[in-house]
Amino acid sequence: MDVLGLIVKNSTLIGTTNGIRIKTYPASGPSRAAGMLFKNIIMQNVKNPIIIDQNYGSDSTKPSLVRISDVIYDNIRGTTISPVAVNIVCSSQVPCQNVHLQNINLQLNGNQKTTSTCANVKLGYTGLQFPPPC
Repeated sequence: MDVLGLIVKNSTLIGTTNGIRIKTYPASGPSRAAGMLFKNIIMQNVKNPIIIDQNYGSDSTKPSLVRISDVIYDNIRGTTISPVAVNIVCSSQVPCQNVHLQNINLQLNGNQKTTSTCANVKLGYTGLQFPPPC
């Protein structure tokens, strides 16, 4: 089943394991997840603030065939309890396309630096970027 046109905005997440998460299982059949906007979201002590995981929950060797595209993260800010604040791992078979980070400011508690991890994604970015994009 396709997921199209999702909008999440003006929200606060406090103490959650995951913030903004898109996940697919390995070996998932062909479908689309596209046209998503995540805007004006505050994170407070969130473990995984921004995460795309297309290898979720399995050790299958077959990659997900879900095509993720046209995803915008705009004005996402706050704190994390993990040093990896942006973790975007897309399918090797169907890489994510047109994923855009705009004005991201995610700090590890105590104002320590955070990092990003990415695989199989065409990533664009504008504005403030903390952590630096991969």
